[in-house]
Amino acid sequence: MSVFRRFTNIFQEKANAALDRAEDPSQAIDLSYQQLLEQQQKLRTALVQAQTGEKRLENQAKELDTRIAKLNDSAKQAMQGGREDLATQALTQGETLQQQRSALEPQIQTMTGQIQRMQQALQQYQQKVQAFAAQRESMKAQYEAAKATSTAGDTMAGIGEHTSDAAMMMQRAQDKIARTQAHADAVDALLASGALDTQNLTGGSAVEDQITATVVDSNVQAKLAALRAQVGVQAPAAAPQLGTAGIVVRIHGEGQYRLDPALRPSLDQFDQRLVVAVRANDDAAYHAALRDVTTFVKQHGNAVPGDDLSPSEIILPSDDMSLAEVTSVLEQENWLEPASATN
Repeated sequence: MSVFRRFTNIFQEKANAALDRAEDPSQAIDLSYQQLLEQQQKLRTALVQAQTGEKRLENQAKELDTRIAKLNDSAKQAMQGGREDLATQALTQGETLQQQRSALEPQIQTMTGQIQRMQQALQQYQQKVQAFAAQRESMKAQYEAAKATSTAGDTMAGIGEHTSDAAMMMQRAQDKIARTQAHADAVDALLASGALDTQNLTGGSAVEDQITATVVDSNVQAKLAALRAQVGVQAPAAAPQLGTAGIVVRIHGEGQYRLDPALRPSLDQFDQRLVVAVRANDDAAYHAALRDVTTFVKQHGNAVPGDDLSPSEIILPSDDMSLAEVTSVLEQENWLEPASATN
């Protein structure tokens, strides 16, 4: 063993001996009881917070139910008034809220189960605190009696303080064991109740969002058909389709449109206008050309259904996309040389 290690052990032994002589088991018992009461209060606070969260979810669910009912009534009134477009909007909003309402139900059930387990854990912990409180005075009395007997015996037998130090160390060890056991029991109760479980806070994935949108659209169409049958309104005629031979154009953020192949020369002209505007860094000309081609596609094209997976032959940027953003994308794709390279 090195000299440094030997000195370290000596100082630790002397420090522990000083702590043993300074500790009073009666005070240690009182401190342990105070810590148990504090932990009990923390468990009660956690239970109140969990119940508050449950009530907040229940109130949110009630509010969604009220809004869904109002939207359904509005859709029926709009259909009776011949405004199927308003009925579609109301039903779409109502179905979206219904999806949110359905997602709240498992959260409420999970929260209710956790609260029940926390209540059971709190009851068990309170019983342990009460048992410790009943034993506290008895343990303190036993210690005082043992201390008096030990002191009297030492005096009569002429034994020094070393014997009483040993007894104190034993008492200190027992106190530490009791405190450790109480802490372990509290942690076990929390783990068993599920209060330490971490909730999943991440939002839905893109696939889940797409599935939700599909379900919403399907439910809205079904409710529209029921309203048409109830009010006596015929479904609007479907627009003619071009099949799979047309030119598929995607407008970023708005969907896809299928155009007749005979319109390709017109699309090429718009493309040339956009190229000239981008190369000239003319923001006004760029947005004017973008608005014209977007209007042309919507007027002459047929909207592609959301479940159609046809690839887009042409992709147009959204109207809110700046010329600087478009230029940056083209530079990254090596279609346009960076501005620093042309200077």
